[in-house]
Amino acid sequence: MRRSRWLSLVALLTAMAVVLNGLTVPAPYAGFLLYGIWEIPVLLALLLLGLEGGLAVAALNGLALEFINPGGLPTGPLYNLVAEVSMFAGVLAARRLTRGRGTGALVLSSTVLGAATRTAVMTVVNWAVLAQPYPIGFGSFGVTQAAVPGLLELIAVFNATVALYVVPASFGITRALVSRSRAIGGLPGEGFTS
Repeated sequence: MRRSRWLSLVALLTAMAVVLNGLTVPAPYAGFLLYGIWEIPVLLALLLLGLEGGLAVAALNGLALEFINPGGLPTGPLYNLVAEVSMFAGVLAARRLTRGRGTGALVLSSTVLGAATRTAVMTVVNWAVLAQPYPIGFGSFGVTQAAVPGLLELIAVFNATVALYVVPASFGITRALVSRSRAIGGLPGEGFTS
C-alpha cells in the first residue's frame, strides 16, 4: 500500500474514533464505565493496516481524547491506549495460533484472546493505579486500596465485554471493506486481509 493511502486511512480511522467517542452508554452494573463503539475504528486500523497502523490510530485517538474528553482523569486516555494495545496482543496471538484454520476460528480465537489479554493487563494496571491520588487514580476522591478488589471485578467484566463486541464487529467490517475494495480493484492493505 502506498504511504499516502496508508496515511489517509490512519487519518480517517482516527477521525472516526474521535467522533464516536461521544457515543457511549453507561454499563448497567457500574455507571462510571462507558460502553461505546469508538474502539472499532482503532481495531479496524490493526486489521486493515497492520500493527503500525493500529498503534498509530490508537495513539492519535488517545492524544485527541486528552484534549477533547479525557474523562475522569487526565491519565484516562493513556489507560485506554493500554487496554487497546493489550487487546491487539490477543488478536495478533490468535492470528498466529489459527493460521490456516479459517475465518470463523480466527474471529472466535481473536475475540477470546483479545478479551483475555485486555482483561488481564487492565486488571493489573487498575490494581496499581485506582487508589493512587489524582491525576493517576481516584484515591483523592475516596477510592482506597481496600475498595480496589471489588472495583476490579466490575472493570474485568467491562473489559471482557468490550472485546466481545469490538472484535467481531471489527472483523465483520474489515471483511466487508476488503470484499468491496477487491470488487473495485483496490488493494486490501497489509493487515489481516491478505
